[in-house]
Amino acid sequence: MKFFAVFLAFVVATQASSIPGYSYWCSRNFCVYPTPNSYCYRLPFSQNWCNAKYYADCLREYPCPDPSSKNMCEEEQEDIAGFVETFRVKLETKRGKIQTALEKKLAPFERTVQNLHARYLSTFKCYLAKVLCKTSEAYCTKVEKYEEKLDDLECDAVEKFNKDVQKIIDQIKCFHEQLLSRFQTCLDTRKCRVDAYCSGLEQKSGDAQEKYEQCLTAHMTKRKEWVECIFGVIYEDTIKTTTFAEAMVAYQAMLDSDKKWYVKDFKKKIEAAVEQLKDCYRCNYKCYFNTGCYGFNRRSFRKTIKCLPAAPQYNYKLIRVCVFNPEWKAPCPAPEPKDKDTEEFVKSTYLACIDTTYEKYLKALSDKIIEWKLQVTTWKGESDICLKATIATMKPKSKCGTPPSPAAIATYQEKLVQKAETWLDNYECRFVAQIDAVDSKWCRIIESWKTKSESYITKVEQQFNCCMSSKTSKSCSYEAVLDRKICQLRQQLCRKLQTMLAQHKQLFTSFYQCSFGCKITDDNIKLLKTDYITCIKEKVEAVLTEFDAFWCLEKPKYVAAYVCGIKCTPKVSIPGLRTNWQWRFCKPSLSSFFRSYC
Repeated sequence: MKFFAVFLAFVVATQASSIPGYSYWCSRNFCVYPTPNSYCYRLPFSQNWCNAKYYADCLREYPCPDPSSKNMCEEEQEDIAGFVETFRVKLETKRGKIQTALEKKLAPFERTVQNLHARYLSTFKCYLAKVLCKTSEAYCTKVEKYEEKLDDLECDAVEKFNKDVQKIIDQIKCFHEQLLSRFQTCLDTRKCRVDAYCSGLEQKSGDAQEKYEQCLTAHMTKRKEWVECIFGVIYEDTIKTTTFAEAMVAYQAMLDSDKKWYVKDFKKKIEAAVEQLKDCYRCNYKCYFNTGCYGFNRRSFRKTIKCLPAAPQYNYKLIRVCVFNPEWKAPCPAPEPKDKDTEEFVKSTYLACIDTTYEKYLKALSDKIIEWKLQVTTWKGESDICLKATIATMKPKSKCGTPPSPAAIATYQEKLVQKAETWLDNYECRFVAQIDAVDSKWCRIIESWKTKSESYITKVEQQFNCCMSSKTSKSCSYEAVLDRKICQLRQQLCRKLQTMLAQHKQLFTSFYQCSFGCKITDDNIKLLKTDYITCIKEKVEAVLTEFDAFWCLEKPKYVAAYVCGIKCTPKVSIPGLRTNWQWRFCKPSLSSFFRSYC
């Protein structure tokens, strides 16, 4: 596509720069001037000029970070109009540079137009001299008018160039005013919102301490109720620990002590946090030029302020612990053994079936052979009658115009009849030989089928006898495999139970530490964990005992069911033979006899 565009531009430039011939000038009364597209000049307009990122060197966001200040960003601007005016001056300077760069392209454009006019003027003088004398007044007048017209065209082209430059500058200026207008609107909106936020924050800070203390009371009450609920769930409403009531009294005293410390600490930090919030909100509400938009950076605001008075620093977790009830799902009991059917393989039955099918194939082949030979015999008889009838009408050729005598005709016909009989006998022998070849071929195929079928029955008999002899070994092997399988299942169950036990212990330990802490000094609270660990270990041992009792009872039944399920049932499917009896009877044409012997 780029090559095609360059080629078109070259063609247009060539047409624009080429000067018509003499006949064209004469037809136009020598009023031939450069085409309008000869004065076209496309000023390079960059889309970046109407993009805020292009002016990143003279525009900046407000407020900017200020590392040297004690605050997070620069101080507030009181004179918003004067602040915006500084950016307007910078943008005007930038526009001046763009205009200067565009106006520098005027001189090359003028030189191009002047060169083109010089060529046209030279051509005009050359062609006009062929019509008028160079010293004549008419010649000088026409040359002078032609030069004035070219000067007017040049002035129009320069004026259009300057207008295009000014149009681009006006477009850029409009974009700059839009940027400044939006920026000033942002600054005004920001000032109102920052003031409103600071007023609301000061009003809320007075109620923060009271609300914080109420929240602490509610959360600590919830923690105590949660601990009592969890112990009721894991013991299934039957708490086995005898010192549970004393432990809860000690836990309540620990929570009251924590509450006093948190309230005192929060009171010291509330005022510092409020000041930090004000400064953070002010610095994160920014107006910026990079995209021509403005807004409040909520993500940065939330990320910067981590310790807010509205979000208390009293952190805790409520971890749910479900009741630990390890279960083992026993497999289906072994089925009751059924009465076994008599298993036998009678080879003679299948051999008799093969013999019957063999005789059936031979009988069908024999019938087909008789049918084909009958077709040959019928053809021979019909052809003999037809040939004799034709020969009876035939006569030998006359010699020297003398017709043949009746005796010569009879002798001639007798010879033809003998030749016809010999010809028919030859074809009959040929067809019978073909039929005998097909008969021999299919007899061999049938014999091969019978041999393969009998071998297949013998192979099935051997497999059946091998299956019957391997029943006892399979039974012993199955019992050994079942023992290994039971051992593997018990090991898997042990690993699973130990994993469940470890996970539950870890979960209970997390619940215990989140509820009571890591540094526990009260003995009644320590006893809560010791008693529960002992309880869940007893449940694991009960599941393993159930597993051993099940397999002790069901193993003999599985062995008996397996022995009953070992069946040696032969599957015999004697393949059939595709008997495609085909012989193509190609009858010879009787006319071939007369072409050969007459």
